[in-house]
Amino acid sequence: MNYPITRTMLFSILSVTSVALAYVFLLLDGLDSTFLLSLPLSYLLLGMLIKYGDQAYDVGCFDKRKALVLAIPCGIWLGYMMIHDPSTATIGVGMLLGLLAAGKYDNRGFIVGFAISITIAAIGYWEGSLQLALGGLVIVILATIVDEKVNDMERVEGRRTLLDRILYQRPLLKIAVLSLCVVGIFPSFAYLFMFLSFDLGYGLVDSVSEEMEGCR
Repeated sequence: MNYPITRTMLFSILSVTSVALAYVFLLLDGLDSTFLLSLPLSYLLLGMLIKYGDQAYDVGCFDKRKALVLAIPCGIWLGYMMIHDPSTATIGVGMLLGLLAAGKYDNRGFIVGFAISITIAAIGYWEGSLQLALGGLVIVILATIVDEKVNDMERVEGRRTLLDRILYQRPLLKIAVLSLCVVGIFPSFAYLFMFLSFDLGYGLVDSVSEEMEGCR
């Protein structure tokens, strides 16, 4: 018997595949410390938890109190990741500032998570423990802003055409991360797949919420 592949199933398969490929590249490139090996799953879980908070506040699919509480460890862990990994710092700080410029911190959970992670990053940068690729940072900020502005367009949000569906997935930021891997600013293509894991985890929770009663 053939079963149709739902959007949630597709995101689940792609998420697992992306995490697996991130581990493959980390091992191939000799980036096998315990901390670095924690990053692929960390990216995936952060993407899922951030979308959980987004849907809790914007749609009401999930519990707002849980989302607010979860924002605290999310902000702390993202800050820790950025302090200990320059590439994650470039991606993380770039996205945080880009989302701020795009006006995306519109609920308590997001504000709390942003405040915690950016404070940790700022303190780390001041003390010299946080390293950034400034050129890469600018690219990530600009890509984030453009993706968010395009994503807010009514036709894109409605996903009426194939192009709208592509733009809805915020492709420019993915292209930016790929480019930073190609030119060597990021030391491994593992970062592309880690970022894809983050984005796919985000999309997975979005898909799950769309299938829930009362959330459509």
